[in-house]
Amino acid sequence: MNDDELREKLIDAMREAFQQPTIGYVADQNLRDFFGFDSVQFVNLILMLEERLGVSFGEAEIDSIYVVGDIFRLLRAKLPEQTT
Repeated sequence: MNDDELREKLIDAMREAFQQPTIGYVADQNLRDFFGFDSVQFVNLILMLEERLGVSFGEAEIDSIYVVGDIFRLLRAKLPEQTT
């Protein structure tokens, strides 16, 4: 999966978890800045990503997430870019 595909999957999950269809990818955007953000939505986002992408996040990794780019960085490390 290349970076663009991974970003799109992340954006789709964020839009669904935060119930905001206009969310875009802004690497330095704090997740808590999303209107109506709460911890349940954040947990739903993490669970969605784990299920959809077949990854698992540890507690320390989850605690390190503050901005959108943090999630992308963790996913990129778990899902190496594949070339075809």
